[in-house]
Amino acid sequence: MVATNIKQKELTTKDKADAIVDMLITQAHNKLRGDEPLTASEMKVCLDICKTYSSGIQVDTNMELLEGLPFGDEG
Repeated sequence: MVATNIKQKELTTKDKADAIVDMLITQAHNKLRGDEPLTASEMKVCLDICKTYSSGIQVDTNMELLEGLPFGDEG
């Protein structure tokens, strides 16, 4: 029997950071597209993730994405 010694490639810090960003974007996307209503805090986190990690999107930089959301309504 031949022993296989396949050492898993060590991830770089950039690889790890990219994986975390991918997970954040996936989770935000799933929350925003889901059927369950979001709390104001969940909505803010999802929008912050979208705003932080979106690239190449032409938007008005003065636009306030969170305007009018009821952040003070949570108990």
